[in-house]
Amino acid sequence: MFSKNKGKDVAVENKLSKSSNKIPSIISPDVNIVGNVSSEGVIQLDGRIEGEIHVRHLTVGIHGLVEGAIFAEEAIIKGSVTGSIKAQKVILEKTAEVRGNIQHEVISIEAGAVIEGNINHMSENVTELAMAKKNVKPGEKLSTEKLSTEKLSTEKPKAEKMVQEK
Repeated sequence: MFSKNKGKDVAVENKLSKSSNKIPSIISPDVNIVGNVSSEGVIQLDGRIEGEIHVRHLTVGIHGLVEGAIFAEEAIIKGSVTGSIKAQKVILEKTAEVRGNIQHEVISIEAGAVIEGNINHMSENVTELAMAKKNVKPGEKLSTEKLSTEKLSTEKPKAEKMVQEK
């Protein structure tokens, strides 16, 4: 209460709160989640998620399974994904199986990874999409198509712009 080193206590608290943000949420092999999952931190998935995932960093373990879209800054896939992946950085390890389209800024694919879908480079900010979870209500399915149309609906098609300018 009347300590001389009051400022030092605050610094220690700040260090602890910053480091606690680095602790991953681990979804173990015996856990099945049906519904959307969102986190501003790290998720290690060794179980199964049927729904959309909005996260900063996601690792799908060898036995992990995702049935739904993934929106992330970084997605490391070792297991199975049936659905689209939209991330700044995508790492597909040799045990990865992806059945869906991948949109990325940076991608790494190890020999042995299985991909059934299109791979497209993008330059838009994925962090905004990954954190678009604020618009996702529990139990609501939000497709990548909906996000794309919401973002693009404010833009006029080029042909329409040209007609209006003439």
